[in-house]
This record gives sequence, C-alpha cells and structure tokens, in this order.
Amino acid sequence: MRQRGFTLVEILVALVIIGVMVIGVTLATGTAHGDRALEAERDRILALADHFRDQAALQVREYGIRCFEGGYQLLYYDPRIGLWQDEGDDLLRARELPEGITMRLWIEGRPVVLPEAEVDPDQRAPQILLYSSGDLSLFELELRREQGAGVRIAPAATSVEIEATMLEPEPA
Repeated sequence: MRQRGFTLVEILVALVIIGVMVIGVTLATGTAHGDRALEAERDRILALADHFRDQAALQVREYGIRCFEGGYQLLYYDPRIGLWQDEGDDLLRARELPEGITMRLWIEGRPVVLPEAEVDPDQRAPQILLYSSGDLSLFELELRREQGAGVRIAPAATSVEIEATMLEPEPA
C-alpha cells in the first residue's frame, strides 16, 4: 500500500525556491540595504571629514565644510591672503547631493539658512570648521529624503570622532 504525500526532499526544494524568490524581491526593492544614495553620501561626507581632519593636523592648516543649497564643498584657509580656498586638490571640489536628498545644518544648536551654491570666491566661508588642533566646531548635519529616512552627522558626545546616526522618517 503506497502512502500519498510529499517527501522531505520535495518540501526542502520548495522552501529553497521560496527563499530565493524572497531574497530576490528584497534585493530588487532595496529594503535590505535602505537608501543606497543616502548611505553613500553619508559615507562620503564622513570619509572626507576624516581625511581633512588628518590633513589639518599634518599640515597645520585649517579646513572647513561649506554647506550650500543642494550640496557641499571643502575649503582650506590661506592666511597669506585671508581667504578660504579650494585650489590644488580635487577632493576640495563642490559636490551636489543626489536627487531627492535635502540637507539641513545646525551650528551650536542654531539652524543655519544654507546659501546658494554660487557665491563670490571672496565671500565663501565654511560653516563647519576642522581645526588643525584636532578640534571641530559643534554642528549637526542632517541629510534626508523627502518623507523618508535620514541620517544625522555630528561630533560624538564622548570622543573626538564624527558619528552618523540613522533617522526614522518624519511624520507627515
């Protein structure tokens, strides 16, 4: 007498197929990794800030991050002419934020109105300072998708590092 039903191998094959399909859908929709563009921009800002903090200490030169509507740029202070400059290093170039990402900035707890991207080179100055002593200005930089998640970049409370914290979507 033969019994009807599924064998263990058939059940395992079905579970593997379902698992592969779930993984494929998760990766295709991006829910496994969050917002890749937002995370890439967060990582870029952190890497540039760390690099130029090191350069500031090595070169005894002040660096800063100038945030503007739609992007940011790194600058160094040239004491010979008394201006913030960006010449001589491709890493100092202006960068635009990816489509759909907005930036907000607070310095010492006060909100900053971000200027336009294009200004007279004699008038540009960074809001976030990376001092050659290793110190940095107290700031909070927020990158956020409209009606979506975001990331907060700020000095760590207990160390000299800059840390990033993922933020939940803002309520509508």
